[in-house]
Amino acid sequence: MSDSFGRALKKVTGPGGGGDGTIIDTRHDNTTRQRRFEYEDGIIVRSVEARDQISRMYQPFVFTREELAANHFVVEGDETNEDAALLLKDLRNRITLRRPGLGATILVTSVNDEEQPSYFARNLAAVFAADENKTSLLLELRPTKDKLWGDADNVAGLADFIASDAMTAKDVIQPTGVPRMRIIPFGTSDVMGFDFIRSTRMRILAKDITRRYPRERFTVMDAPSVDKVADVELLNEYADFSVLYVPYGKVSESRIRKAVSKLDPEKFLGVVLGGLPRMPGFLSGFMK
Repeated sequence: MSDSFGRALKKVTGPGGGGDGTIIDTRHDNTTRQRRFEYEDGIIVRSVEARDQISRMYQPFVFTREELAANHFVVEGDETNEDAALLLKDLRNRITLRRPGLGATILVTSVNDEEQPSYFARNLAAVFAADENKTSLLLELRPTKDKLWGDADNVAGLADFIASDAMTAKDVIQPTGVPRMRIIPFGTSDVMGFDFIRSTRMRILAKDITRRYPRERFTVMDAPSVDKVADVELLNEYADFSVLYVPYGKVSESRIRKAVSKLDPEKFLGVVLGGLPRMPGFLSGFMK
């Protein structure tokens, strides 16, 4: 037995230290420990590099506090939004703790056709972007009234990508007034219904945006109601997690259970309740 190999072996005993002569090769432990340190060091290096790249992201405009409120964002420091801000941060932490060192794609769907689920989705994207080491992308899978990309008219979006084979993901990703948050708006091209969800172009886009920045980007898919648009459940394939938005007091338990049954149970985080007292109308509570 060589000296080096001998030093890598030791006799171990029970808690009493009596010694039964059992020989354990600890070289594996040392190698595993070294690899863990190298992995953690690698994360730190990538984090520094990512922060430098993210700090140079193109940011043509930034929303004022008034513009944030007008676009239904939770404004940091506003006491009336304190509970909502804490809930969003809690959900963000749940997601990041489940995927340490990685980004994620979150499917947000609902059991109603109102605008409140979209308000929740954009705020979830914004809370991820609040971390200077991360970016977020809001993918609008249904039309909304607010123009988070600024004053520009007729910007290209999802519908345009679906309609044109010549467009790439970069052509439809737009900056927003929230630093480090990007958006793919629903778009201007005429799209009838939601059949596009099962299209090849949708698959191409979903794969592209979820693989482009696997560590730094958190993508939030603002999807239509899962109990009214059957194809929404196909989006489970692209998501790492899913959340169901439910308006408080407006939906039966059986309808909620039916909606939950269409979401991947391994990815389902829970239900967001909207409309409870003392909270913004779009965000009230979270339960699993």
